[in-house]
Amino acid sequence: MPDASILLLDDDPDVGLAAQLLLQRRVAPVTCLRRPAELAAAITALRPQLLLLDLNFGPGRTDGAQGLRLLGDVQALPRPPVVVVMTAYADIDLAVQALRAGAWDFITKPWDNVRLVATCREALQRAQPEAPDAAASTPAPVPEPVRSLAVQERAAVLAAMAQAEGNLSAAARLLGLSRAALYRRLDKHGL
Repeated sequence: MPDASILLLDDDPDVGLAAQLLLQRRVAPVTCLRRPAELAAAITALRPQLLLLDLNFGPGRTDGAQGLRLLGDVQALPRPPVVVVMTAYADIDLAVQALRAGAWDFITKPWDNVRLVATCREALQRAQPEAPDAAASTPAPVPEPVRSLAVQERAAVLAAMAQAEGNLSAAARLLGLSRAALYRRLDKHGL
C-alpha cells in the first residue's frame, strides 16, 4: 500500500514500540504518540490513513471515556483516518460504543499479532482513495466496504451482545446459535 501510514496514540511506550516492531515491516510506517493533546496536530501534519487509538490515558482510567471523546473529535475532522481502538480493559458495551462512534474495529490488548496485522491491512485498504481514472468518471454510489468474514462475525456478535444487554442466552438466540457456540465465538474474537 503505497504512501500508507499509521499513527498510534497510547500512553504506554512499550505498547508503541511493540506495535512499531510488528507493523512497520508488515503493514506500513508507524508514528507513535503518548499524549492525547498531540493528536489533532499530528493528524493534520502527518495525514495518516489509520489511527490506532488507546481508550484510556493515565493511571487508574479503565472506562474508555477519554478515548471515546478523542474518537468523536477525530470523526468530526473533514477527512478522518480510519480508526481502530485498542484497550486492555475491554467489555462488550465499550466495544459497541466505539464501533457506533465510528471505529473500524476494536482490538483488545495484549493483541494477537496476526489479527492486528490483518485488521490494519483491511483498515488501510478501506482508507485508500479511488484510482484517478475512477474519480474522473461519473461518481457511483459508494458501496459498503468489504469486510472479512471474521470482522463481520465479530461485529454481529458484538451487536447481538449489546442488543441482549449482555445476556448470553438471549444473544445466542438472536444469532441462532447455542450458548456453547456463542462462547466459542466470544473466545475466538477475544471478547
